[in-house]
Formats: sequence, structure tokens, C-alpha cells
Amino acid sequence: MRAIGAILGAIAGAVLGYIGAFVIGYPIIVAMDGPDRDGGIAMGVAVTLGPAMAVITALIFLLLILRLTRPKKPQTIREPDPAEDPDEALLRAPPGTNPGRDTQTLIAIGVVVVLVVSGILWLNGG
Repeated sequence: MRAIGAILGAIAGAVLGYIGAFVIGYPIIVAMDGPDRDGGIAMGVAVTLGPAMAVITALIFLLLILRLTRPKKPQTIREPDPAEDPDEALLRAPPGTNPGRDTQTLIAIGVVVVLVVSGILWLNGG
């Protein structure tokens, strides 16, 4: 669930970043450049500032959600019988440590990176 929440949060962050580029960026550019009578500034915001803000806010939302949600607790492992495998005690991780990586974090980051890269390629016509 943590991965799904992070992916949906990144998508929501991208949408909010794109809209935020128009709400915040467009009035600032119009104030500096003058009135936009032919829509050129709006197109510039739509194809340059908007996608950049979408990528930045998507990554920020992804990191925030991954930081604010807790990873799953490691599963309890039964104590093996030393007669079955005498070397198991040497290879076992110390108690209280997670021997593996947080796969949900890796999945969420991988999916968001693929979405961002494919979106950039699509915008550039590649």
C-alpha cells in the first residue's frame, strides 16, 4: 500500500505542480513582461514552466509520502534447528535488523521515474 500511495501522491503532485505553474508563474511573468495579448506567455508556461514544475512537485510529493509513511514490519522468523543447518547461525542477520531492502520504496521510485521519463520523451516527440 505504501508504494501505491507514493505513486498516487506523485501523480497528484505533478497535477498540482502543473496547475501551480499557471496560478503562480503566469502572473509573475505577465507582471514582468507586460500584458499577454496573443497567448504567447501562456503557451510558454504550458510547455516549459508547467512540465518542469510538474516533475519537481511529483518528486517532492513522492519523497514526502515515503518519509511520512512507515515501512512494513519485518516478518518474524522461526528459530531454525541447528541440526538442520549448522552454518545458518553464522549467515543470519542480527535480531532487530531488516536483512532486505524496502521493496515498496524501490517499486514506487522506479514507477515514478519511468512515468517522468516517458512523459518527457512524449513531450519532446521521442
